[in-house]
Amino acid sequence: MSDFTLAFKSTIDKLGFDLATTESIEFIDMDDLAKTAELFSNNKDAIVWEFLTLDENPSDPLYTFAFRMGARTVRDIANYNVLRLVDLIKTIFPTRTNVPIKNMSGAAAGPQVGSLYIVDVGVDPQQYDKESGIRMILVTGRCVRSG
Repeated sequence: MSDFTLAFKSTIDKLGFDLATTESIEFIDMDDLAKTAELFSNNKDAIVWEFLTLDENPSDPLYTFAFRMGARTVRDIANYNVLRLVDLIKTIFPTRTNVPIKNMSGAAAGPQVGSLYIVDVGVDPQQYDKESGIRMILVTGRCVRSG
């Protein structure tokens, strides 16, 4: 399963990274403590994400998943920039779509090892504590490991 988990995570990384590159902003994995600390100490906009769950359900090769992806903006008093970015993020995760799962952690994409099906996408409440200026969406769904 570990290779499947890596492929799942790197697929989400790739989708978010490509969007951030298109927008000319940083892409931060919130599990990377050094990058997250740097994010909160600078005045740069970014797309952020965190991997929540990937669980066998009821058993391998069937899984359920959840992750959050969002935007962090600065100098955005009315929150228009953050909401524009959240809307862009939602376009790469439309409900009722299949996304091929490939290991994207190397120089070239690996073969398809599964498929994820997006069931629900919802915008989380604005976070006001240390993550002020971040608005996230919660993406949930099912996936299947193949091969």
